[in-house]
Amino acid sequence: MNWFLYVLVIALAMDALFGDPHSSIHPVALFGRAAGAVESVSRRIFGSSVTAGVIGWLFLIIPAGIVAWGTTRFAQCAGPLPAVLVAAFWLYVTIALRSLIDHAEAIRRPLAAGDLITARRMLSRIVSRDTTELPESEVVRGAVESLGENLVDAVTSALFWAALGFLAGGLPGLAAGAVVLRAVNTLDACWGYRNDRYLRFGRVAARSDDFAHWLPARLTVVAIALAAQFSGGGFRRTLAAGIRHRHDHPSPNSAWSMAAFAGALKIRLGGPTVYDGEVEPYPPLGNGRAELAADDLFRAELLTVSSALFFVLFIVAGVCLCWKNCF
Repeated sequence: MNWFLYVLVIALAMDALFGDPHSSIHPVALFGRAAGAVESVSRRIFGSSVTAGVIGWLFLIIPAGIVAWGTTRFAQCAGPLPAVLVAAFWLYVTIALRSLIDHAEAIRRPLAAGDLITARRMLSRIVSRDTTELPESEVVRGAVESLGENLVDAVTSALFWAALGFLAGGLPGLAAGAVVLRAVNTLDACWGYRNDRYLRFGRVAARSDDFAHWLPARLTVVAIALAAQFSGGGFRRTLAAGIRHRHDHPSPNSAWSMAAFAGALKIRLGGPTVYDGEVEPYPPLGNGRAELAADDLFRAELLTVSSALFFVLFIVAGVCLCWKNCF
């Protein structure tokens, strides 16, 4: 059990200190390039069918898990400390809490300085909506929605699956759980589109990502509700917003955390959004203030960090309870 805590502390400290190095040799970047190569080969052999997508998905997911498990297991042969360090490295490369805050700050600072053009450009790096004509309030909305949604994708889901992996297979299982989650999430980002090219080929990538985030997304709402005590939103208001708007997004998971952010910050998110010149009539999330400013983005950053810390406490408590009763 202590090894699990050591891995968590080291991985979170590394993320806080170094963030995402944005290197071409980062494991996630290498995996993304491998996904492109595997897609080409799979389509060439099996066409663009669902079967081709399943084969390509398995060809990438299984080796990713084996590499993480195998390197940690090999390190374990040299003692617990090397295994802790290797497992912490794998967990570190699968979480991106500091990256979320850095991206939000890259938007907030120009807004605070009155530089809307730069803020729009920085927002366009993390969202797919049209940003060139957005007013300040809509720029803030996009950034806050990105924080709410990606808190699950980039932080809490990896912690959740790392914990399950640890309970199932110790430190090698922890590493494999976190890496497989990030591999599933990356393949969804590469293939999980509802267009002619990926509707069939990317179906398993999209569905597996929905499954992987299903429970973490709902647990994250509770963490956000607890963190809301420090942002003025209140536990009940935040939890109610997440539950009330849970179906108000095409994704089965995204609305939970975004709506919880709206409740915690007493603001309104969602609403009509423009993609490639086409308006998507998303319903509003929350019933708070609709006009947003740079200060709201700063409050959302604080909420992101505090929610992540509460989720860490959940994970530690859950692992302790299971460890005590089952081992």
